[in-house]
Amino acid sequence: MTTKQAFLQQKLSSTPALVGTLSLFFALIPISLAPSLTKLCQLEIGANAVVFHRSWIATVVFALWNGLEAFRYQQSDNQTIEHKPLTKKEIWLLLAMGTAAATYLLLWAWSLSQTNVANVALLSNLNSLFVALAGYLLFGQRFDYRFVVGLSIALGGAIAFEINKVQFATDQLLGDVLAFLTAIFMATCMLLIEQLRSRFSTATIMLWRCGITTMFLLPVVPFLEDRLLPYSWMGWFFIIFQALFCQVLGQGLLAYSLSRISSRVVAVTLLAEPVLASIFAWFIFSEQVGLFDWVTFAVVLVGIYLAQSSRSVVKVIDEKS
Repeated sequence: MTTKQAFLQQKLSSTPALVGTLSLFFALIPISLAPSLTKLCQLEIGANAVVFHRSWIATVVFALWNGLEAFRYQQSDNQTIEHKPLTKKEIWLLLAMGTAAATYLLLWAWSLSQTNVANVALLSNLNSLFVALAGYLLFGQRFDYRFVVGLSIALGGAIAFEINKVQFATDQLLGDVLAFLTAIFMATCMLLIEQLRSRFSTATIMLWRCGITTMFLLPVVPFLEDRLLPYSWMGWFFIIFQALFCQVLGQGLLAYSLSRISSRVVAVTLLAEPVLASIFAWFIFSEQVGLFDWVTFAVVLVGIYLAQSSRSVVKVIDEKS
């Protein structure tokens, strides 16, 4: 009987992690496609304007989503869930999360104008290190050997993928620093979302994130970009598609996965993003992807597998939609 109970408990505890892992891998597709879609949009408007339009369109979607959830709750006969008012700490965490998201998007777009894409991809993807380091120093998280090996292999593969394209030069120093800061703010945003998922649903967190990003960018975008609106229907199509597919679906699934698996495992899995982005660019823009790129992609996948199969993936947290 004891053995059967232990088996059932292990199976139940692994189910949320499996759901979180599947949602994370589905999220990788729209997230990895975002750079190529941004490049298409930049034929008409700049990267900061693209980010702004993505944010306000996603804000509208998540506002409608939250309104629908509130309406369904009001019409429901079973209103057993207690709706607690926001505390000052929760408000500050939501504001900090939205500010971190807006900051890393601005830094990312700025860094692209100051250094090459390979440098940005390499330095900004160091966020997995910052997530693991912050978890260890600030939250007392401990990692098993399998996770550490997986992180090392995945990070090594990601660095090897970009290193042959990286060009360090004195005139690109500002862009490299900006890309490095992008990784810090990305890690901060991810850790804050993980903390908030025990209290709020995905729709609520994404509403705050996208809403704050929109308000953050609204006064500064006119000074950063010469043109704010696309001039063709095709330009609007790519912006709206990017907002719905990459921001709402991709980032929404990413936020959802943080309620099921730990942020450090999510960060390691996201190391596959630059490689997948290059593969999408290969299909869309015929950019070259060689044998070495495919080998490093396989190395990254091995590292992700080790991290995903470690005990560090499991996360016990209150259930939120």
